[in-house]
Amino acid sequence: TYLQSLTIRLEEMRVKRRDSEQWMHHRLLPKDLRERVRRYDQYKWLETRGVDEENLVQSLPKDLRRDIKRHLCLALVRR
Repeated sequence: TYLQSLTIRLEEMRVKRRDSEQWMHHRLLPKDLRERVRRYDQYKWLETRGVDEENLVQSLPKDLRRDIKRHLCLALVRR
């Protein structure tokens, strides 16, 4: 279900965040760079909720990908 999928993606995000924090600590990244990495990760999560849209769309048939791209571009133009 959607809720189960979201729960799994949340856990994956937590693991990724933990790994990222450990890596930044290990590499002695300065505080400002660490904060930029955190903000980027947060931005990506808010935009996609953990869904890899590019991979998802690439797995679809070519004609369906075309129609989806057309729909998304049209939505941008209408804004």
